[in-house]
Amino acid sequence: MKKKTAIIALLILTSFVVSSAIMPTTQGQVVLANLVFKTNGGGTRPDYGLFIAQYLRDIGIDVEVKVQEWSVFVGELIATHDYDLGCVALTGGGATPEARSVYTEEGSLNLFQLDQLIPYGNESEQMQDLGVTIADLDERQQLYYDWQQLMMDKIVPLLPLFSPRFYTAVWSNTKGYDMRWGFEASSPYMSYDGLHEGQDSADEFNNRDAMWSELNPLFSDDTSSTWIYGLTADSLLRWSPDNAPLKTGLIDDWEQITPDHFKFELRDNVFWNPSFNVTDRTSSSGPLVTETSPGVWDITDPLELMDGLKDGLPSTGTSHQVTAIDAVFTYLAYGNLNISEDPSLAEWISDIYVDPVDPLAFHVFIDGDPNTVEVEPFIDFFAGMTFQTLPEFFLNSTDTQVTHSGGGIPTVGLYDEIINTPQWIAFSESCFGHGPFMFDYFVSNSVSVHTRSPFWFGVGAIDGVGGKTPFVETVNTRVIPDDSASLAEFKAGKLDILGVTSFPEERKLMQADPRFEVQTEIRDYYLFIFYNLKRPFLGGADNFVFLDAAGKEAYTKGVAVRKAMNYAIDREEMNQVLHDGEYTLCHNPMYLYTAFYYYDDVIKYYKDLDAAIEWLGYAGYSLEVEDTPYPILGIVAAIGVGAALLLYRKKK
Repeated sequence: MKKKTAIIALLILTSFVVSSAIMPTTQGQVVLANLVFKTNGGGTRPDYGLFIAQYLRDIGIDVEVKVQEWSVFVGELIATHDYDLGCVALTGGGATPEARSVYTEEGSLNLFQLDQLIPYGNESEQMQDLGVTIADLDERQQLYYDWQQLMMDKIVPLLPLFSPRFYTAVWSNTKGYDMRWGFEASSPYMSYDGLHEGQDSADEFNNRDAMWSELNPLFSDDTSSTWIYGLTADSLLRWSPDNAPLKTGLIDDWEQITPDHFKFELRDNVFWNPSFNVTDRTSSSGPLVTETSPGVWDITDPLELMDGLKDGLPSTGTSHQVTAIDAVFTYLAYGNLNISEDPSLAEWISDIYVDPVDPLAFHVFIDGDPNTVEVEPFIDFFAGMTFQTLPEFFLNSTDTQVTHSGGGIPTVGLYDEIINTPQWIAFSESCFGHGPFMFDYFVSNSVSVHTRSPFWFGVGAIDGVGGKTPFVETVNTRVIPDDSASLAEFKAGKLDILGVTSFPEERKLMQADPRFEVQTEIRDYYLFIFYNLKRPFLGGADNFVFLDAAGKEAYTKGVAVRKAMNYAIDREEMNQVLHDGEYTLCHNPMYLYTAFYYYDDVIKYYKDLDAAIEWLGYAGYSLEVEDTPYPILGIVAAIGVGAALLLYRKKK
């Protein structure tokens, strides 16, 4: 019995020795705070919480991870703020740096409970208010650079995480395609270097999509329809992949007259393509137009040219010039409460009219909030100027009824029943524009075909240089709704381009295969960890306690804690484990997608435990354990094991 007791005691003592060898010496031994992390279920967000709990345990912070249903979680985000920290994503934005809804006291998405009372809070709000009034892009960019540094260094309400990416594959014989600009803008710069396997012709480009549903952009709500119309009509204002306005499109210049009044100039000698009715055309129909002599075009196929609603005349390709009337009509139509699917897209326009002297110029008056009496500055309206132009002569009428836009502008000619006129019905399936291609024919649920337009004005969107023309005569958009079938067709060479984001393994093989070129771009998606600045330890009263450490007097105790937490979290490891290292780390309080305003030299919080412990020290917290350290206990335990063994041997 004594022998068994000695053996059991020996085993217990040995376990203490082993435990003392693997336990950390200081980190995690003192619990500085108990916090609650909340997020919604699904995807990897609960995993983010578990990783963060593990990392913060190393600096003495215990985190309880709570996963909620989305309806419960989103309610607490804004209403009760019953959390210490959590994870959320913003998506579908990023075209401009507009951040007031997230990072101001009255913002509808103020997850952090930021207010103007906390140190630097008022300065942050003033910078954001000023940012929406500066029209000079370089000056505005610098302001947002300074704001991002202020947010991430002196306020620290969040830890940015990741932005995922889109991937597109093309065959390597396809030269000049730029995924960030898209096919329509890239086409004048593209060429084929020979034929790839499975390719039948160097004069056509083959894409795939679902079947389009509505070609009038006022009503279309699917990317398939947007693609078809986008090939036929250039945007009024060109927008760069870095999210800045350009002067390479139909609008080629502008000036600011007053803070809320802008004058825009249109490019001269731009004409509407012929208003063909293509609904009865098939693959066996003759060409849309055939050149008979320089500058003269003859319609050889018995096509009907659709008449306009306003002037009763068809467009022949040279009969109707694109003027400021078309631009004004387009913006009024998008903002009209009677016919637009989403009039809020143009409700920032408080007035708009054609210049009384110059038919290629129009004036726009801006109001960022039409619901208030005061005029609200709103420079971010540039992102709302990118609508594709609508033909005023074809879609407008001479009706005397007066309707209004979301911004309160009275409009004559647009009325409820106009959408049921033959012109509007025809335009929904036989659209035309002034772009590089004309809609030729379609076979429902099979293919849609565009033909290169001889009437396009030929200015490249990327560099603004004239004399351009699309590199192919024909663009075929095959209807292949199944992704796997599309992948098979692409690999067989029957498609020239394919989005491969949903095929990560195939995409990696293509990246290593010289037959393909895989391009990538950042998504308009921004994922981050947020801190509740009103909670004790994270902030609360500590937001107003400034540090007394030399060189750190500009920081508060709350900021020091949040910096320490940011430095403790290993985002690179999370990315590697959860996303195979393929997401892109973010460092700023705005979308990485907003490239023009995104400040790359902002302070960055890579994992650095020494820095984390140092900032906790500035805040007055220590992780040192005053009791006997575990290594010493281990030595004592080892001595005890040795003594027990000697005693056991002597007795034996």
